[in-house]
Amino acid sequence: MRLIRLTAGALWLACACSGSTSPYSGPAGGSAGSGGYGGSGAGGGSANAVTVSNNFYSPVSTTVAVGTTVTWTWSSAGTAHTVTMDTGSVSSGTQSSGTYTLTFTVAGTYNYHCAVHGAGMYGTIVVN
Repeated sequence: MRLIRLTAGALWLACACSGSTSPYSGPAGGSAGSGGYGGSGAGGGSANAVTVSNNFYSPVSTTVAVGTTVTWTWSSAGTAHTVTMDTGSVSSGTQSSGTYTLTFTVAGTYNYHCAVHGAGMYGTIVVN
C-alpha cells in the first residue's frame, strides 16, 4: 500500500511540475517530503492555527477561505508527529517541536493525518 501511495504522490508531483496547479503553496524547497510544495519548518503566527499535541490535532476540523495560510504548532513535549495530507503529496516531515505552515490555494476538503500515529490522529481543513 505504501508503494502505491508513493507512486501516486510521485505522479502528482510530476504533473505539478509540468504546469498543473497545486492546491498548496509555500516557500520553494518546503520541508521534508513536500516536494517543494507548501510548507515550512519555520512559520509565523496565523489566525488559523492548529495545535499538534499528544496524539491529536486541535481543532480537528478548520474552515478557511481560499488563499489562507494554516499554521500547525507542536506542543507535545518532545513527541514526534507529522502533518501529512492523506494524498501523500505534502508532509511536514517528522517534527517534535516548532511550526509548519501551508497555504491553501484551491477550494476543497483536505484530510490529513500523523504518519507516526496513523489513522487515530487525523484532521481536516475545509477551504471555501
